[in-house]
Amino acid sequence: MKLVKILLVVVGLLAVSGALFWQIWLKEQVAYAKVATAYGAKMVCSCRFVAEREMSSCMEDFTEDLSAVSFSEGEDKIRTSVLGGVVSAEARYEDGLGCTLVKP
Repeated sequence: MKLVKILLVVVGLLAVSGALFWQIWLKEQVAYAKVATAYGAKMVCSCRFVAEREMSSCMEDFTEDLSAVSFSEGEDKIRTSVLGGVVSAEARYEDGLGCTLVKP
């Protein structure tokens, strides 16, 4: 019976430490996703609407791997998302002002 209690305590401690590790790791990943989507939206918006380049040309400008980020183009905006849209950003072009990030 004593061995069962010790085993339950060890399993409980492992579960709590695993949950803490996951929480810390997940927060870092979400923070990185927020930065990547905002940066990607602004840069591609400026590339497409200010510099008037093709989307494929704009994608070559990134030095980091943004293959997980999806880009979609609207009439005067670029929207980026990751994790199926859980984290997203949007940049809108305004004539005379250029591209700015907007809150969705």
